[in-house]
Amino acid sequence: MEIRRVFVDKLKMKNGMALLTGPVHKYIVSVLRKASGDRIDLIDGKGYLYRCLINSIKSKEIYLQVLDVVHRPEDKRPKVTLCVSPIKGPRMDWLIEKATELGVERILPTIFKRTVVKFDDKEKGKCDRWKRITIEASRQSGRFTVPEVIEPTPLRGIMPWIENIKTRWTLYEKEKRTMMKDVLSSRIEGEMCVVIGPEGGIDEMEVAWLKANGFITCTLGENIFRTETTPLIVLSIILYEYSKK
Repeated sequence: MEIRRVFVDKLKMKNGMALLTGPVHKYIVSVLRKASGDRIDLIDGKGYLYRCLINSIKSKEIYLQVLDVVHRPEDKRPKVTLCVSPIKGPRMDWLIEKATELGVERILPTIFKRTVVKFDDKEKGKCDRWKRITIEASRQSGRFTVPEVIEPTPLRGIMPWIENIKTRWTLYEKEKRTMMKDVLSSRIEGEMCVVIGPEGGIDEMEVAWLKANGFITCTLGENIFRTETTPLIVLSIILYEYSKK
């Protein structure tokens, strides 16, 4: 039987047992249909996995015996903050799911001049849905960590999130000289930020602002990719390059 992984933000302990309540309790009992004696793994999104045995299930509480704690060492590849223009419809959900599977560290939906999606009161639930998608995609792909999802932010408001990141790239369709392979020629340590604009392209004034703030413009070549495709190509290349022995 498959041992399911469940995300817990904070692991509570009571009487030497792990204690789960609230929505997690409902998910394990009503959705996963787990019972006393079943095995289950908990991930805290911070790199730890707790191998547990369900000891008892009460009306509002689940008690679990922690059998083992596993800490996954940090990956050698850089931690990527992805600043990407939001996309209409389910394509953004798909992008977030696949970016999570490919190891993105932080997703920052970024509003550009030509971003089509407008965020109002009706759209406030999107960020919560995106966070749920990252949790499920992390569980499905075997990640011990869960990417951070930030509320949609105007381009000129991204600096507080990336001020300590020195490696900064912008994928720009009008760039003709600098290829992604050129900026990847030297091994990158620590963190990096990748900016990807809307399907209408990044405005020239925005490109000038990005360059003034330390971003290098680069291209994937002559092909023009959709907004949801470009981040996955970039993340795949990074994953491949840093997986080489």
